[in-house]
Amino acid sequence: MILNKIIIHELNKVSGSNETNLILSDELVDIDANSVGLVEALNKSYNSDRVLYAVFDKSDGKYFPEKFSEYKDSGQDTQDFISLTRNVIGNLETLIQPITLATGGYFVFSEYSNNNNDFLGIFLIRDTEGKTLSKTENSFSIDSIEYVDTSNLAMACRINHGKYEIDEENYLSLTQLRQQEISEYFKNWISIEQIESSSEYTKQLYEIISQIERPENPDTGQEYEIEVFRNLVYNYATSSPNRTINLRDLSQHFYNNPNILPNYALENDISIDTEFRYNARQLKRFIKLEVNRDGINFKISRGTFDDKVRFSEQDDSLVIIESAAFANALRNEVNNLNN
Repeated sequence: MILNKIIIHELNKVSGSNETNLILSDELVDIDANSVGLVEALNKSYNSDRVLYAVFDKSDGKYFPEKFSEYKDSGQDTQDFISLTRNVIGNLETLIQPITLATGGYFVFSEYSNNNNDFLGIFLIRDTEGKTLSKTENSFSIDSIEYVDTSNLAMACRINHGKYEIDEENYLSLTQLRQQEISEYFKNWISIEQIESSSEYTKQLYEIISQIERPENPDTGQEYEIEVFRNLVYNYATSSPNRTINLRDLSQHFYNNPNILPNYALENDISIDTEFRYNARQLKRFIKLEVNRDGINFKISRGTFDDKVRFSEQDDSLVIIESAAFANALRNEVNNLNN
């Protein structure tokens, strides 16, 4: 990871009160081993949390998207970055005051590169041990990172600069919290438009399952055959009473490690919510399609259809299979029978 800029502001608010106190920094935090370690720890915590993907709500009057757009159009120098963070945290103070249950904390704004992606990361942490951050005259100093862990990361957001610049979907992601009222103010502050596509996420899961190294079959000691593994994932998903798939639970079930599937998605730049409702039609791609007619037994993975197998548009009686490997294998079997 390469850290380019970091600044910390503190927004004090006690749950049950509407009073706030904003402590702003005038300068960036020095980039050293502690600041790099802090952002690395926060990024790691972020990656291990439940994440949802979205884009900015760009309708009129949305403060955060407008300020971020202005920043992207600027020289993006130190002063531009400081101004962006001070402006948006000031806006958050206004939004958070009426929310009685909401609490503040330290807001760490950082620009960094990780896995060939450039991010603006915004991390809300609560330094309960009091040993990580301390106020200086114009900024904050980072004294230790050993107490920064997932439990201290209250909420977070990451904006992928590269994806934002080409307006690619899902350039923005946030940690997903179960405390609905409290997390909603964070979403409203960032001004997100969540793109919920159960169909797309189910397709992405199919791609992950098809490409990733498969777990070991306890009966054989060998990794599962791809078709067997897809069927197992299908059975696991359809056993969910509310038709949801949690990537970490799925990973824990098959790999005994909750991070295998989420980390594969991150490392391969696959945008998929940690938890999503599956699309029943797309989920059927995981199981085989089998037809037995006219002495022909035809069995394929549903995911292969339209990729290597399709219907002829000119003749309803024709099914076209485009696979050199299949054609060669069939040709060899026919030649063996004739010899």
